[in-house]
Amino acid sequence: MPGNESAVHRIPTLSSTSTAAEANTTSLRWIVYSAEGDTSSSPRKAISADTGYHTTTYSIPSALKQDAQEASICFFFRHYGGTAIDPEVRNGFNQLWQPMYLQSSAQSTLRLATAAVTVKITMMWSSNGCDTRLATSLFTQAVAAAREALHDPLQSSTDEILMTILVFDLYDALVLHYGPGTLEYGKHKHGALAMIEHRAFGNLKTSRGRALIGAVRHSLLPYMLSSRKGFPEQSDYLFDHPSLNDTKASILDLISVQLSRVQSRLWILRREDRLDTSLEERRTCYKDIIAEALQIEGFLLGWNASLNGDWLPEYISRGSVIDSIQDAGFYGTRCIVWPDLTIGSIWILFCIRYLLVLQVIRQCFADESSLLIDPGQRTLLFKAEKRSQDLVDFICETIPFYLGDAIVPKNPMYSTSINFPFSLLTDITTGTDTRVPSSGTNHQKRAAASGGWILFPHLVNVWRLADPEDDAVPIVLREGQLDWIKEQVKRLQKIFLFCDPVWFKRGTTEPSSS
Repeated sequence: MPGNESAVHRIPTLSSTSTAAEANTTSLRWIVYSAEGDTSSSPRKAISADTGYHTTTYSIPSALKQDAQEASICFFFRHYGGTAIDPEVRNGFNQLWQPMYLQSSAQSTLRLATAAVTVKITMMWSSNGCDTRLATSLFTQAVAAAREALHDPLQSSTDEILMTILVFDLYDALVLHYGPGTLEYGKHKHGALAMIEHRAFGNLKTSRGRALIGAVRHSLLPYMLSSRKGFPEQSDYLFDHPSLNDTKASILDLISVQLSRVQSRLWILRREDRLDTSLEERRTCYKDIIAEALQIEGFLLGWNASLNGDWLPEYISRGSVIDSIQDAGFYGTRCIVWPDLTIGSIWILFCIRYLLVLQVIRQCFADESSLLIDPGQRTLLFKAEKRSQDLVDFICETIPFYLGDAIVPKNPMYSTSINFPFSLLTDITTGTDTRVPSSGTNHQKRAAASGGWILFPHLVNVWRLADPEDDAVPIVLREGQLDWIKEQVKRLQKIFLFCDPVWFKRGTTEPSSS
């Protein structure tokens, strides 16, 4: 079972010829054992009709047959499970998944969907390559079971089926990350939203129901923002409920809903036929969008100002970081660390959302340059340019925190060989040192497993903003920075085996979430 330490430690099985040194460098190898000449995992009993009890012999296999599906689930929840140390970072999905999995029945749709995801991720780390047949089979079974459950009035609106749909959405993301082809991405996000609307106020009856609303919103937002669509308004009575927006992470998502809508209005305005409106009407529309973007910027700055304590970044100078981390990827004169991986992920999310707000402002001025006649508007544009550069610098400074000195695939089981930056804070009253991040947070293990997943879509977003595939105004970065970011994207693709995002195929598909 997930969380069973003894079961987890049996997962990395090395061949009998492997040495201790190889154990630190070999990727996960799934070996299925059985007695020679027998595919059964049970001891083989050979009894002769002519002999008595004392002459009975037993043939016992050298090891128990390993179940790849169970091993994958154990591996996944041990290395990827939600272990946030601060409740303020919670957005529902990661914190609910394992408890709901453990509470579900053995043949539930949630267990099948979970198995499909965990097998797919675990096979990525396998030294034998990523064999997708088992994961595909489990996913097909889970989808069939979910369709049947959706036609059952007793199951169609349960928390479990909603969580299953969110897991399906994660499986879709895996396909996008690991497969060179494309798929109809976003259908399960809309399916989860439809279920939220169907459940209506029933979503608010329990803490788990409210957490699932937050999980659906958190899943939808990157998709809506990357495709420049406005977050649906028909369910605002649920998503705006005070009980849902009581953490730093959820408040950031609430602000981002407004961002998605103003960004959508800007792009609708840009695509409208200019003959349908007068020049003055268009100028007024652009001015209104700028005003709303400035209001959202105020909300984001207020959110940022509320952070304190462990939420504040710790800066480490380049000279205090070992050479291997610098050589792998270090931008500028410093890097950033936090006590916990998830706190850093919320900070990067804040930077990306703030960048999008600034891009709305910059795009308005690029489209309606007559607004810049006003000196105040020129000052506003200058500030937007400077802040955009500062935000991209901040994102670049987080890379060592997430990747350390990793440059090749490294199974999270052997993450102790990856070096990460850390800061030592001294208590002036006691003289004791506190390490940030603490070894108690399992930062090495969690960053080796999840660091690339957190970082990759955000770096790709920065690349996309600086080198857009359409007529959007690009972010202007200092010389060489975009090339450095591209190299880090390639590094991530090498470590985590990610394929090119869909939008890299310029002009062939609708932009989609990374």
